[in-house]
Amino acid sequence: MTEPLILPVGRYTGEFHPEVGAPVKYYSLSIGRLMVTMEDPQAFAVWAAAHPPTDDPGRAWTRAAVLDAAGQVGVADPERVVEEFLEDGLLVEVSPDDAELEGFARAHRVLPLMVSLGNNPDDPLHYGIGLFGLEPVIRVPTLVHDIWQWSSVGDSLWEVCQVFAEAGAQVDFVDAREHDPHHVLREFFAALPMLLATSAACLDEACRL
Repeated sequence: MTEPLILPVGRYTGEFHPEVGAPVKYYSLSIGRLMVTMEDPQAFAVWAAAHPPTDDPGRAWTRAAVLDAAGQVGVADPERVVEEFLEDGLLVEVSPDDAELEGFARAHRVLPLMVSLGNNPDDPLHYGIGLFGLEPVIRVPTLVHDIWQWSSVGDSLWEVCQVFAEAGAQVDFVDAREHDPHHVLREFFAALPMLLATSAACLDEACRL
């Protein structure tokens, strides 16, 4: 089995200072309809360390990598914080294997945080994501771009992959592998760590009725 990756869950909403010039009182995240606050800067450093470095996109961001990154910024006991965050849902550990991936995709959804900047004639099969007026922070294949762009429409990432696969099965020009939602999910999941690392997207919990 492939070693599981660790991914951060939640959208970072900033630091809170009780008054001008005062130190940070807490760091906040939103998950679903809830706001999570972290007063301990070391705890926040562990959550931040779960975002892989953008200068090494090929590196698998595993628990060992997160612990090492947190230790390098001075977190005294990162193992304890990682265990707490995995239990609380602020981190998720998932293997790229199919069976585990579907469960992960059913429990989470992806929220785009930037905008599509389109493709270009030199590389028409990859699309830039970023902010208007700036260079893209990441370029992704067409399939990944389309799932990312529509990811917030569904109640879960799995639902979006299913709809995408069903739509692809209705046209002749789509790669037949894209008729399978498991294939769509695998392709998107391979790009997900870098989408999170560049803040092009965040993970959220799936919508519940």
